[in-house]
Amino acid sequence: MTVVLLDPTRPDMIPIRARNLLSGRVMVTEDVSAATLWEFDHVEPAVDAGPDDADAVLVSTDREHPLVRARIARGDDVIAAARISGAALLESVALMDTLRRNGPWESQQTHASLRRYLLEEVYELLDAIDLDDPDELREELGDLLLQVLFHARIAADDPGAPFDIDDVARSFTQKVQGRTPGVLSGAHSDLETQIREWEERKAAEKQRGSVLDGIATTQPALALTQKVLERLTAAKYPVETIDPQVLTITVTLAGDSVEDSARRRVLALIEQVRAAEERAKGSDLTLDTPEAWHRVLTDNSTDTTDITDAPDATSQPFDSH
Repeated sequence: MTVVLLDPTRPDMIPIRARNLLSGRVMVTEDVSAATLWEFDHVEPAVDAGPDDADAVLVSTDREHPLVRARIARGDDVIAAARISGAALLESVALMDTLRRNGPWESQQTHASLRRYLLEEVYELLDAIDLDDPDELREELGDLLLQVLFHARIAADDPGAPFDIDDVARSFTQKVQGRTPGVLSGAHSDLETQIREWEERKAAEKQRGSVLDGIATTQPALALTQKVLERLTAAKYPVETIDPQVLTITVTLAGDSVEDSARRRVLALIEQVRAAEERAKGSDLTLDTPEAWHRVLTDNSTDTTDITDAPDATSQPFDSH
């Protein structure tokens, strides 16, 4: 006869191929949800099936159940419900919810207290990518997923502006759908067109007041410098005016921290750019050419922040945009 394997996360979804077979005698293993039993006309518990039960269809959610394995071993047909990718995430969400409510450590954590763990998990994931080890990569992705689930669950407890993991998922879906309509609709599959479409729609969404808005200033200094230079180049900023020290890294034995020095210099550059943008606003000038930038950079050059006097990185507010 036949074995019908249901998806344990969606036990009410009966495979179409199995519908006609389930109108006769049906036996179910103990793992099948009670609500599912209403779908069958003649149902019996499959506690200890014998030879007389060979004509019954066996329904289960567990492929490793002894009765299921015995049926498969004797050659019964198997009709299995298709698994939907992502269904296992529901179990992860439920586990995180339980830990947040009942775990003595989890219940005390905040977004701020988890920052160090989030950073560690990202670096460990990067190491796994470098190792090119699929098992290690899977494990580290799971650790990073834990951080996403944890932060979303903490946010659900916020009395002022709560959100949960579904809101996080919707945020992802809405953002990507809004920025890739051409690819999703099949209108094009061109890489350059996709990148241009993404950047144009991103710019329209953000309505940024500065070309440097949205850059996380807490990221490592070299990554921060690269991001700032990429933004400035795209904005037609005259990069030749940038202090050469910003573009140079010098490691000196027993000298100052290279990380701190590089951060101070790029933060000083950020302040100079923002000051120039403010002067441009006062002059109703659009900064879309190198010449326009040169004009506001030279109009009041005495106001620029000296690199040696730049504020320390630790005094900068956390940029969450």
